[in-house]
Amino acid sequence: MEIVTDADGPVMAKDIARALGRELTQGKVEPVPGQLRELAGRGWLARTGAGRYLPR
Repeated sequence: MEIVTDADGPVMAKDIARALGRELTQGKVEPVPGQLRELAGRGWLARTGAGRYLPR
């Protein structure tokens, strides 16, 4: 949440993975979109049509 709220604009899963210090390989980035969708489903984040996320 903090990474998304501190960003200057919408963020992608790859941006979140990079900020968490993960390698940008498919196996390390792959879980992030699901986690972001879950937060959006709970109403904590807003998802744009391009798969980017913003704070609510």
